[in-house]
Amino acid sequence: MRLSLTQIANDLGLNLDTLDRWIRQGKIPVNRQGTMGIFNESELNRWAEKQRKTHMDAEDTLFAHKEGDQNRDSISTYPLFAALKRGGVFHSLIGMSKDEVIQAAVDLIPDFPGKDRDEIYFQLMEREKLASTGIGKGVAIPHPRNPLNQGVSEPIIVTCFLEKSVDFEAIDDKPVSVLFIILSPTVENHLNMLSRLSFCLRDSDFMALVRQKPDADLFLNRIKEIEITIDKR
Repeated sequence: MRLSLTQIANDLGLNLDTLDRWIRQGKIPVNRQGTMGIFNESELNRWAEKQRKTHMDAEDTLFAHKEGDQNRDSISTYPLFAALKRGGVFHSLIGMSKDEVIQAAVDLIPDFPGKDRDEIYFQLMEREKLASTGIGKGVAIPHPRNPLNQGVSEPIIVTCFLEKSVDFEAIDDKPVSVLFIILSPTVENHLNMLSRLSFCLRDSDFMALVRQKPDADLFLNRIKEIEITIDKR
């Protein structure tokens, strides 16, 4: 569904600035395009109902209980950084096609028995049949259509730099050189990860770093720096 941000804010009883900030921080299942917001109506309704039930009416208290007295340097403070660290950063992934690189990436997912890997591969490919997850600029974000309610208790993002770029039928027709496979236990987790990752991918300096296929430490440290920026804005 597509509505103006002003209309969404009015419908939810939010200040427009608060709505804009929550979108940037991945705290609400709405994606922004200019002055418009794009969302799944049922998902947004579930989100709003959850806020009402837990009385999280103010922006500053949305994550107060969760974060509380946590040290600012704890990885739990940076959900995207934590998800990427859980999934791992891999280089020189070999594959000649979309199917092959996704299969190779699935084989790298940590702590999964073989049968679960087969199911994840199947779900990822089913999603690709709907539309390519190649979002442009050499990046693809494969993910299942539905949350994984078994085997995944926290979001995982597997980062794979390909040895050779592969045609993903991306929206800009450019071949893909890096995959971010998102596996989440809930829709809310998925939208949060996708929003935060999308924020990073809009950063020209970050994209320049991605094209250099950096080592894991450099890559993850840059993610954490951007997340600090997200939470401050």
